[in-house]
Parts: sequence; structure tokens; C-alpha cells
Amino acid sequence: MNKNLLLDELKKFINSEYNIILIDGPWGSGKTYLLNEYIDTLNQDEVKVYYVSLHGMKNIDEINTNLYMKVHKNAITSTSIIPNVINPFNEEVDTKKTIEYLLKINKLHANKIVILDDLERYASSDYDAFLSYLTSLIGTGAKIIVVSNLLDFGSSELYLFNQYKEKIFDRIYKAELFDKDLLLKKFKDYEEFVTPAIIDLSKDNYRIVEKIVHFLKEIEEKLEKEGIKIEKSFKKDFLYYVTMFISTYYESRRAYLNKVCIRLLPEEEQYIKNRTDSEASFLDVNLIVIEHLNYKLEKPSLKEDYKMFLGLYRAYMYSDYQELINFIQK
Repeated sequence: MNKNLLLDELKKFINSEYNIILIDGPWGSGKTYLLNEYIDTLNQDEVKVYYVSLHGMKNIDEINTNLYMKVHKNAITSTSIIPNVINPFNEEVDTKKTIEYLLKINKLHANKIVILDDLERYASSDYDAFLSYLTSLIGTGAKIIVVSNLLDFGSSELYLFNQYKEKIFDRIYKAELFDKDLLLKKFKDYEEFVTPAIIDLSKDNYRIVEKIVHFLKEIEEKLEKEGIKIEKSFKKDFLYYVTMFISTYYESRRAYLNKVCIRLLPEEEQYIKNRTDSEASFLDVNLIVIEHLNYKLEKPSLKEDYKMFLGLYRAYMYSDYQELINFIQK
């Protein structure tokens, strides 16, 4: 579902018969941006919104504690645990109403929305307890939006989740939020140099693009202090190198998944190894260069590519720009 359609569905949510919905989409696809846009459409005097990330949480007591702290700011210390039997909204839960609500018999007036993000990073698979807890929140007039990237579930976790999803969620929306025009705008000063290859390497992932743009800005600021300006004729290639580096470092493993791909010669790998300071650094840069070769499907001037990616790696990982500066000056 594209952004506009999903936003329309979210706008209807507070007055709908649905109580708990799931928004599923890959990392960096714009789910958080969409939710923030949705929250801006709500009347904050009538509907309160509480956001909790499930990342690293092990049970519903931890969820309840985090939600309690959002509702009652500064009421407890970060080391306190608020068990789930204590309602974070300080309201009596009518068991009869809660059961009726779950069965879609009774409709309570919803006046708050609880957003539970990062379901794939929740460390418990006790979905019976999870459902029971969400039902208790609904009983106080809350609507629940759960956000997840189901692709990040392990096979066993996903199998178990699929057994429960019908019981937990009234609707599951597949978020397909990629907007090419928005992605182009995110490249800012480099927008005119964005090619189909750059869009492909960006993986339809806004966070990857933001990392690319941020790194470009850091490099340009460092070069400016050295009295160096990136020439316009080099910007297209430079954008490609930075995009390939960031994309491979965070996302892509295509080179090692392909059955047939271009590999580096032993002497080429040795060249990289001699210029990196650890086995981990060597493997990272080696992978980036292999990915680059397979993406280009040609053997360019490897010595130059090595230097570029080594320079980018040292700048990104260690804030050591000297190798990169030397390459760009040349």
C-alpha cells in the first residue's frame, strides 16, 4: 500500500471498528516518517499518542514500564519496573467490556493511540501474554498501532507469529512507501547527479540515503578546510563511490550470494590487506570492492578503486581523511 492510501487508512483508524493494526515494511522504508505525518493530523487535545520501541524488551512488564514512563513523565526512575497488572493510564479496566471489545460487540470511545515499534526486535514469543496485555490497554480506550519489519523475523519466530497474527491484529497493512521524488530531494546538492544506478543502490531505503548525504557533507566540510573543492565533473562518480560504499556496508551482500561473480586475485586482496589495520577492516573493504566489480561487471582500474574505497572506509570508520584527500587531490 502506498503512502497516500496508508495515510488515509490511518486517519480513519481512531473512529474505526479496528482496535489493533500492524504496519509492516522494511527498515528505512519511511514507516516512522509516515507515522509522524499521521500524528500531525490528529487533534492532540482529543487524542493522546504514546510511542514505545520494543527493541530489546523481554516481556510485557518491560513494555508496560516504558509506556507508564511515557504517560507519567518523571514519575519513576529508569530502573523501576511497573508490572503489567498496573495500568499505565491509571484507569479501572472493565473485564466485561474488554472481552466484548475483543469480540467486536462493544465499541469504546478511543481517546489515545499507543504505537509499539520494532516488533521484530521484541525478545519474547509469548504472544498469548502480548495479546492479553494489548486487550487490557484497549479496555481503557486505547487503539494500538504495531510497527514491524517481518522480513527480520527468523524462520521459527515467523512461523510462531503467523499462528497468532489473526488473533492479535484486526488489519495488517503492507507499507510500500517508496517515493522516487522524495528520494531525489533527499540527495539535495547531488540531486542532478542521481542516476538509475544510484537509486538501485539506495535500496528504496531513506535511511541509507540519509547516511550517504550526511557522509558527503562531512567529506566536503573536511576538504573545504584543506582548501579542496570537488569539481562538478567528478561529482557524479564521487556520488557513485560513496553510495556504493554506504549501501554495501549497511545493506548489500549480493556479491557473496551470487553463484558466479567476479572475485579479486590473490595479489589484489593482498594489496587491500597491506593497507588495512585489521582482519575485520580487510573483509569490509574487500566485500565493498567485490560488490563494486560485480555491479559494474567490468575490470576497471583496480588500484584507483582500492584507494577510493580504502579512503572512504578510513574516513567513515576512523575519521582519518588523509588517504581520501590524497586520492581526490590526484
